[in-house]
Amino acid sequence: MTFQELFASLPLDNEEAGKQILQTYIPTLDDEAITQLVELIKREADRQWNKDGYISFILSGYLLFIGTMTRNKFHHALGLMARGDALRRMYRNQEALPFFDAAGAEFLEIADEVGWARTRIGRVSASLQLNRTTEALRDAAAAREVFIHHNKLRRAGQIDVNAAIINYELGQYDQALRLFDRAIEAYSQEGDGVELHIARARGNKAITLAAQGKFREAVALHEQARATFAAYGEQEVSVAREELNIAEIYAAQGHYSQALLLFDQSRTIFQQQNLHPQAAEVALQICLCLIRLNRAREAYKLAAETVAFFRQFQGHRHNLAYALMYQAEAAMLDGHFRDAETMLQEASNLLEEGGFVALAAKARLQRAELYFADGQLEDAQREARHVADTLAQQEALPQLARAALLQARIAVAMRDIATAQYLCNQSLDIAQSQGLLDLKYRCNDLLGQIAERRSDLDAAAHYYDQAVQGIDDVQSRLVMDERTSFLEDKGDIYQHAIILALKRGNKDQAHTYVEKAKSRVLGDYLRNNIDIRLRAGDRAGEAILEDLARLREEQAWFSSIVYEAENETNLSDTAIMRIRSVGPERARQEMQQREHRIEQLLEQMQLRLAGDLVARPHPRWTDSIVASLWSKLARKTLMLEYYLTEQDIYIFQLTREGLNIHFVQGAVPKLERLLSFWRVNLDLAGHAAGVQDRALAFTGLQENSLGQLQRLYDLLLKPVSAALEACEHLIVVPYGILHYLPFHCLFDGVQYIVERLDVSYLPAAALLDVCRQRGRRIREKEMRMEDSLVLGLSDNGRLAFAVQEAEAVAKQLGVPAALDEAATTSLLWQRGTRSPIVHIAAHGLFRLDAPNFSHIKLADRQLSTIEAFNLNLSSCSLITLSACETGRAVVGGVDEVIGLGRGFLYAGAASLLPTFWKVDDASSAELMTMFYQALLNGQNKAAALAGAQRAFLARARTSIRPYRVHPYSWAAFHLIGDYGSL
Repeated sequence: MTFQELFASLPLDNEEAGKQILQTYIPTLDDEAITQLVELIKREADRQWNKDGYISFILSGYLLFIGTMTRNKFHHALGLMARGDALRRMYRNQEALPFFDAAGAEFLEIADEVGWARTRIGRVSASLQLNRTTEALRDAAAAREVFIHHNKLRRAGQIDVNAAIINYELGQYDQALRLFDRAIEAYSQEGDGVELHIARARGNKAITLAAQGKFREAVALHEQARATFAAYGEQEVSVAREELNIAEIYAAQGHYSQALLLFDQSRTIFQQQNLHPQAAEVALQICLCLIRLNRAREAYKLAAETVAFFRQFQGHRHNLAYALMYQAEAAMLDGHFRDAETMLQEASNLLEEGGFVALAAKARLQRAELYFADGQLEDAQREARHVADTLAQQEALPQLARAALLQARIAVAMRDIATAQYLCNQSLDIAQSQGLLDLKYRCNDLLGQIAERRSDLDAAAHYYDQAVQGIDDVQSRLVMDERTSFLEDKGDIYQHAIILALKRGNKDQAHTYVEKAKSRVLGDYLRNNIDIRLRAGDRAGEAILEDLARLREEQAWFSSIVYEAENETNLSDTAIMRIRSVGPERARQEMQQREHRIEQLLEQMQLRLAGDLVARPHPRWTDSIVASLWSKLARKTLMLEYYLTEQDIYIFQLTREGLNIHFVQGAVPKLERLLSFWRVNLDLAGHAAGVQDRALAFTGLQENSLGQLQRLYDLLLKPVSAALEACEHLIVVPYGILHYLPFHCLFDGVQYIVERLDVSYLPAAALLDVCRQRGRRIREKEMRMEDSLVLGLSDNGRLAFAVQEAEAVAKQLGVPAALDEAATTSLLWQRGTRSPIVHIAAHGLFRLDAPNFSHIKLADRQLSTIEAFNLNLSSCSLITLSACETGRAVVGGVDEVIGLGRGFLYAGAASLLPTFWKVDDASSAELMTMFYQALLNGQNKAAALAGAQRAFLARARTSIRPYRVHPYSWAAFHLIGDYGSL
């Protein structure tokens, strides 16, 4: 048997079996063949080191066995060194050290000084992981002398790289850079075959440059390294490492979507290669992005998982500290200061024990931020000063800028305005030079507050405007719901800009800032025609879509158990058996797990599909979008846009003549109380509508509702009563809690507003033009009413009037109705693309806990907000959602409305007719019949709805059921978007 055949016969999973083969055949080989076999096994052990440490471990055992059999100390020393390397790869660094020492000793016994120096390469790395940095640097220096003496330049470069990494971990960045440059020079002098070594040195050097904030240089080096690895067909792991490093820079600069895209790709590769510690390190970087995007709970959970993972490995104490720091930061966001302090203390102890100076400074900076958030100003100031001094010595500019901003905030709190301004300017200078988007807007906001305190209003206005533009710069690079969560804590910055603009008499600028804060995600996506519909562009995308389809089916199944269990009346025997087989509590847990995973996969797909969006911002949101609004309003049309602070209401009044602003001081607490009372009245009305003696049940409710609705009118509409008198159509743009209020049923003391005016709604004033253009394009297409789609589902008889309503609407439109089993989401997907009207009468569910999973129940499955985003309704002039609570939403971001309606507007519909609350299905059927009759007679949508509601009221007042005058019976429907005719 040749040495090649012997090598091929060695098992990679059973060391003892391999030793028996070696024992049989080694005596048949001559010394040269044995040497070649040893070299072959060592090369394979080194190759497997990057892929599977266990195989490398097995191969090292064969080397040891051959060395023992042949009594060849060189071969045995190679085996010891390979065993040490394998143990190091398996994160058993403490066990590895004796093998490196034994290998070094055996090399010296045979006067092989270079062999001894080679053992130091692995020993240095193991020592670093065990926090024995002084020992590691001593070994590195000694080994380098040997390599240089023997002209082993490649080895000298390797040991210099290891020493540089140690200096990086110690925060000695300049020394680390010198060593990386020296390593690259040594590799270059070696000649051919060193390109991959140079690429690795460049990649590590780039990490050090990034720590100093030299991001452009760092990215350039990482991209050079990535290109080299790709060109040489290196394992995708090497390419993934460089993408991970680039992603970390993007995250530091505030390009979070771009970072998350690369993090996700590299993490997937590490997981596929069973490199679980590396995958956990990526998870830590994802935590940072989640924290900056205000997704504290996700970050906390992911950090907790990585903490648990790294506790298993003694050699990952710095990663454990990192994980604790991120978990602490997430805990701080949720206000859990004591828990955060405990985590930071443990992290600091780990880092100080290991001599990780740079990381220890970050931990102390976090502790300073914790003290500041908890109101411990003197402690915060002490820690921040210490950290700033350390970071200045290291020239760690990004962290130094963060420390300076914190010191400035502390100084403001201590009324030391001069110091605050100096420190904040220092932080801003660094942020601007390094492209740190997240710090720039925060610095500008604080400088604006400082200038305002000094009564320099012009300077304050400039800084606030820069802060708002800075927020735009960050959020314009984010995808979909990442934008919403990012804006979650930015309300104060917009408020500073708005209030100062009003104080300076700049009404147009104030209105522009209000609009910039409202429905930015939906508005930006619609204005820029950004397509985020799910589609597979490659094999990975197809796999994600397959997972999504499976998870959606499972989520819908568990959801049906959860929500049917809350109302077991009229359930089929099969449904009851399903509920009892799983149980509501377990079903809820399973449902929520799948919903979380669905949102994760959707984010991954959006990142993949967004393309250039995550690489560069879209064109800036221009002030002209708002400035040109009032001139586009029709005659006798009044637009009222609301803005709320903690205490005050601002009403922006727009007509063709221009913009006026009304200020209602101290009204918000009263507004909150009145809305709470109104909601109670509405809930009682909903209960009354379900009892047999409705007339008795409604006793007192109507009078009570009129009193509350008149008080709300006095707060919200009476200040603009003169403008109301001069208009025929009112467009309401709500803010915050006002998104839940039906303005059209406010009562002026004589009549409901809808009895005087046509009323429609918009999530943001800037969407008026978008929705009107859609309506105009659809009218120009001259779509046929015969292509309209009407779906009606009685939900096993629970909504008896839904089918009746669908039949009546279909008859008016001259189309067949798709009823019960025929009312499917599949039909909506097929026919919705060419339907000018889509009418859905079915059961709907609003999910306050998860608005993206609010849904309408159709025959084949649930139509959720997420699925609505993927519909094509570009030919739809009007979609009517005659179902329970289809107009309810959660307000996220600064003022982002998240609910079913957002999905249908994104899908292309010009206007939407949803419901604020669970509607009375008999009243709904009657109201819809009158609405479509008016609409088909040529009235515009706003006038048709108002006319139907007036006619309904007139009938109710003269009927044997006067209790139907209560808004519960008729006011749930409201028109959003284009108010024009079909």
